[in-house]
Amino acid sequence: MPTPPRRLRFLPLALLLPLLLGPAPGWAQDRPDRSEKGDEPAGKAAEPAFDAQRSVTRHSLPLAAGPLAYSATAEFLPLRDGAKEELAARVFTVSYSAGAEGAPPDANRPVTFVFNGGPGAASAYMHLGAAGPRVVGFGPDGALAGPPAPLLDNPDSWLAFTDLVFVDPVGTGYSRAVKPGDDAEKRFWSVEGDTRAMAEVVRLWLTRNGRWASPKFLAGESYGGFRIAKMADELIRRTGIAVNGLILVSPVVDFAAIDEDGILGPALKLPAMAATAAALGRAPGTPQQAAEAAERFALGPYLTGLAGLDYGRLGEAGGFFGDVAKLVGLPAEQVARQRGRVSMGSFTRELLRDQGRVLSIYDGTFTAADPDPGSSRVPFDPFLQGTIPAYSTAFAAYAQSELALRTETPYRLLSDRVNRGWEWPRMSVPSAVDSLQTALTLQPSLRVLIAHGRTDLITPYMASRWMAARLELPPGERDRVRVTVHEGGHMMYTRASGRASLAADARALIEQSLRAAQPR
Repeated sequence: MPTPPRRLRFLPLALLLPLLLGPAPGWAQDRPDRSEKGDEPAGKAAEPAFDAQRSVTRHSLPLAAGPLAYSATAEFLPLRDGAKEELAARVFTVSYSAGAEGAPPDANRPVTFVFNGGPGAASAYMHLGAAGPRVVGFGPDGALAGPPAPLLDNPDSWLAFTDLVFVDPVGTGYSRAVKPGDDAEKRFWSVEGDTRAMAEVVRLWLTRNGRWASPKFLAGESYGGFRIAKMADELIRRTGIAVNGLILVSPVVDFAAIDEDGILGPALKLPAMAATAAALGRAPGTPQQAAEAAERFALGPYLTGLAGLDYGRLGEAGGFFGDVAKLVGLPAEQVARQRGRVSMGSFTRELLRDQGRVLSIYDGTFTAADPDPGSSRVPFDPFLQGTIPAYSTAFAAYAQSELALRTETPYRLLSDRVNRGWEWPRMSVPSAVDSLQTALTLQPSLRVLIAHGRTDLITPYMASRWMAARLELPPGERDRVRVTVHEGGHMMYTRASGRASLAADARALIEQSLRAAQPR
């Protein structure tokens, strides 16, 4: 899951050059894998054998089409670094392969590598929330269940149409650097370091499982969407792996599109706020109607209204402020105080202040009692914080009882250490648009799905629509990138209906990608 990115600092080129010219992580991409028993050149001390802690279990998933037999493999993969190929980290993965017991895996079946975001989030959200064969149970409206949250069979598991590999980046889940201390893990905590490491995990998994002939897909939620866009380019350029499709769930691909300091960011967030206000009875119409009205306003009158403001003559902008206020459900005087730029912080704090409640930035329709009414900001997100014990406990129990994993390592669902230690680009706002454009150009059959929740306030759907509309694709290929909007928020899959519609979108993307890859 994502945490809001820190405000970026921009440094002069002279200060950045040492970073640009320094050695990049190698991850042994161009060298053959060493044996887990530690094959070493003559005269060199053998490295201790790598313990994958591999556990394979058999299961059956009841589906509408009939029971689906599958195997689950929980294991650690080794990441090696530098010219000496020294073991740098152990990356935890859980793989699911459909098929009867005793039958070899279908080497031609699609396989999808799944990531969450953060940075600093383990894959349990997508794993036990959306795509895996088991899911954490939430209320009918997506509300949090009481502890411990139940673990249920997933009728909408993506395993019905693709094998799955869930990956926990270093510092999240059970994945750790081999050497102790933050410095050992920080090499993985940057945009480029993370991209290369996760691309190497994909290569290594394909090699060890003999799945090079399989159609390959990447799925990522939130920052995970940013990650897989970068990975698609990385895999083509450095390992010669072309993926068939990308599934971005509630992503941020270009951070500039959600930056509230500019003009564009507030405009692209306006429809999500309007949909939320309508859902909570503070704006007219249905959430969809309110969002559509805000879409028409956002990229027209709103942008010109903001650009044309004269702060010395604000009295003349009363009509503009009133139009914004009507859309987002806030008093016009409050909108005027913010000069028409309604921040997400003030929106989640103020919309239901008269009821003593605050909104979640991850799903504006989820509200909670205000824990600190005197504060100008909500001290924590009520929905995100509530999901931490639900998913953490459920995954730890699942790994032990159903995946037969034995470990005393703490499971890090959301790592603040990773998020705070993340190295962002220092001269520009992070963007994966160029990487996505390159992947689409180099892989003509590549298909991209971008799925959002309508009331997601942290990565609003309009930002992805705006980004997708500016990708350079010929007129006959515009449908290679599709943006869909679902009821719900950032984790639209906590609602059964959202989980089902997201699975239907993912299935359609994979089937379209497979057809596009057929020789003509």
